[in-house]
Amino acid sequence: MIIGLFEDAKAHYGFLPITRTRPLWQVWWGIDRLIDKWARYYGWQVAAQWHASPLLHPLYPYKIPVFETAEDARRFLWVNVRLLPWTPDLPRLVESLPPQSAYVYKDEILLLRGMPPTTEPFAWTPEALEKTFTLLPWPEEVTPVCLEAITDLFQQNGAVIEADWRYLSGRSAPLPAYPAIRGKDNIYLSEGAVVDWAFLDATDGPLYIGPGAHIQDAAIVGHHNTIGPKSIVTSGTRLRTHNSIGPLCKIGGEIGQSTFLGFSNKAHEGFMGHSIIGEWCNIGAGSNTSNLKNTYGSVRLYDIASGELRDTGLQFCGLIMGDYARCGIQTAFTTGCVVDVGANVVGTGFTPKYVPAFYWANGEVWDLEGFLRMVERVKARRGEGVRAEERMMIEELYRALVGG
Repeated sequence: MIIGLFEDAKAHYGFLPITRTRPLWQVWWGIDRLIDKWARYYGWQVAAQWHASPLLHPLYPYKIPVFETAEDARRFLWVNVRLLPWTPDLPRLVESLPPQSAYVYKDEILLLRGMPPTTEPFAWTPEALEKTFTLLPWPEEVTPVCLEAITDLFQQNGAVIEADWRYLSGRSAPLPAYPAIRGKDNIYLSEGAVVDWAFLDATDGPLYIGPGAHIQDAAIVGHHNTIGPKSIVTSGTRLRTHNSIGPLCKIGGEIGQSTFLGFSNKAHEGFMGHSIIGEWCNIGAGSNTSNLKNTYGSVRLYDIASGELRDTGLQFCGLIMGDYARCGIQTAFTTGCVVDVGANVVGTGFTPKYVPAFYWANGEVWDLEGFLRMVERVKARRGEGVRAEERMMIEELYRALVGG
């Protein structure tokens, strides 16, 4: 089956700052990106992409399929990127959706058969589609599994790891014959991955170690963890349960129920819990997140779209950090802190609840050219360069958020 992925407004605005610099389907979560799971789970090809932010056009242009006949267009399937592929009975629901119709759940379009108008801007809402599509209620016998809030990207780590494990093909490479490895049947070691004399305990759930990953001596790694390609778990790390580590990260200290999207460093001591770290970020040595209030009450999180604090309903919530952000040594992140894209966090006390995009210090902001030079240096350390399209996206984002 050939499908397309689309972002509705909730997929973009509800997942800021992560979606400032990528469509939601590009998020690395579990053992790969959301977009990759459709092929790996079902063999479906993602041939079309429609994101919600015009600022992403330079790096992620709209991708619309070319159809030989009008009937082919009518049979094409669009999937809301927030609808997760381990939704029960999903292939059957897809097959049962008639052409030129859509499934609606709680006033949200989740599946759509056919091509909507390709003019910009376009809203993926029942109101925008009701004149040209038949709107059908989502079948009552199946509860869709959807991303509802950015905190799901750490709250649901266990669910994505369990689902990815079920759809994992191939066999694990041989594990070292160390006495400090438990639950060997629940460990998948990819070709090229290296495990030194570390303690792995997968007795109570899966542990996936990606290609070229390296777990160094004396690291302690628990169950329900995924370690992305070429990522390093440094000596002495305590990687507790329910963590999703993307590619080319360097991980150290104590980490629990957190998600690293990729290419980021937290190589030193310090605690991070119930947090999400974007790409190309750096966490200074000795920095810590607070993920629990002293009152044990529900954590409030800054909502970038509304500019207000919202109650997450969660007792545990740490740090949300956008791409290219960083912090100095010994940074103390307040409970439920949001650091926007490109921010530089410094100071001796607890951080505010929100650090704005491209913040420098003392109320100042990055100079654009200075920021781009920093990004070039950071990416060069991973053997990467700054593509012209990425530079253009950063420039447009800077102008939109800072001005100039």
